[in-house]
Amino acid sequence: MLIVAAAGAAVTGLIVAGAVTSGRFGTGASEPTLAALAPSEIAEAIATLDPNTSQQAVADAKACKVPMAWVTLVKQAGSPDGTVRIRAGSYLSPPVRVTEVPQRIALPYPAPYPTGHGVLWVVGAASGVTIYLTPGWNVPEINGGAGASINVVWTPKNPC
Repeated sequence: MLIVAAAGAAVTGLIVAGAVTSGRFGTGASEPTLAALAPSEIAEAIATLDPNTSQQAVADAKACKVPMAWVTLVKQAGSPDGTVRIRAGSYLSPPVRVTEVPQRIALPYPAPYPTGHGVLWVVGAASGVTIYLTPGWNVPEINGGAGASINVVWTPKNPC
C-alpha cells in the first residue's frame, strides 16, 4: 500500500468531528474534497484496489478519461487497530487494517465524475479513524452495520 508518512502531520489541524450526512452539496471551501490521483501514481496505487472490481476505473484513469481519487486512513493515537472498507458508489475497497501509520488508498469517484459530488462510506469495525480528505473526517466509531457516510465534492477537470 502507498504509505504517506507526513499525511497525518500535514492535515492534523483540519479534522472535522463526526460524519456529514445532511445530503447537502455545495461549493464551500470547508466541504470535504476528494483529491485526484496523479496519472504517474496509478501503477503504485493498483495495490490498494480490489482487483476484481476496479479494472474499468484503472483503465479509464490510464486512458485519461476519468481520474481516480484517493484518501489517507490513520487511527488516532491510543485507539485500537481496526479493519475498515471504503465504499465509493458501487465500488468497495479491500479490507484495510487501520493503524497509526497513514495509508493512502486509491478509489474510483463515488458518483459520475462530471457531477462533482458523491458520498463515501466507511464500513467495518474500528475506533478513532481519521480519513484525510480536505479537510479530514474523524470517525469516532465504526461497528459494522451501515457504517458512516460523508458527502464529498471534487472539481471535474481534464485528468491528464
